Amino acid sequence: MFNPLEHPACLEFPLQLEETAWAGHIPFAMFLISALRPRIFVELGTHRGASYCAFCQAVKSVKTKTSCYAVDTWQGDAHAGQFDAKVLAKLKADHDPLYADFSRFIQSTFDEALTHFADGSIDLLHIDGFHTYEAVRHDYETWKPKMSERGIVLFHDTNVRERDFGVWKFWNEISGEFPHFEFLHGHGLGVLAVGDDLTGDLQSLFAADENETAVIRQFFHALGEHIDFMWHYRQQNEYVQTLQTYEEIVQHSRVMRLYRVFKDEGVGSLAKKATKRQ
Repeated sequence: MFNPLEHPACLEFPLQLEETAWAGHIPFAMFLISALRPRIFVELGTHRGASYCAFCQAVKSVKTKTSCYAVDTWQGDAHAGQFDAKVLAKLKADHDPLYADFSRFIQSTFDEALTHFADGSIDLLHIDGFHTYEAVRHDYETWKPKMSERGIVLFHDTNVRERDFGVWKFWNEISGEFPHFEFLHGHGLGVLAVGDDLTGDLQSLFAADENETAVIRQFFHALGEHIDFMWHYRQQNEYVQTLQTYEEIVQHSRVMRLYRVFKDEGVGSLAKKATKRQ
């Protein structure tokens, strides 16, 4: 029987939380690290690092001794937009003090990064790069030989059918070939078992029937929704604080003092004060 509470890491709140469509999947990411205990984890497409830092947090919390690698050009693309150097600099500032002993960034294209990894060495691969059908298929096919006998591949955005996103189409093709599970919230997350050696917890996940699948989806959706809510709550608080600071500046500004004089004493009073100064 599948019981995610046997892996309490899934209940942890992320230490680093940036604006991301991935917030709803962070509890499952932490569960997966605990259940799979990967020797090598690679993420293709890291951007601000919300998902990557969540994986790293679980590695440190559960003490899995996983070597983690984030692969990205940090230049952006047509789907994610263009990045400036501040994105990577902020990510490093948040990441390095906590995870630099077992995690590193590879600033390159996905194809260029292939040479860093031996065939059959990666236990967990997260594909979250350019989201066209052609791009995600290419990423999967070029990295598939790197997957181990325990290999799990994650595909983000399996439930997005707008613009030219094609992850859903490739997921529909490839998921029939292997044990799989799909979350529908948070733009969708496909979980594909490309290796034959699965732990009991993961076997239970992939063997879930229709009713069990609904419960598992609901459980992780509820946990992820809480994280997403807290992110929006934090943003609203920061916005309110900005408005309060702006209001304080305005209240003490020279223009505001003049406005109060106009309002309380009229133009004549202001003219008299100006005359007296002369």
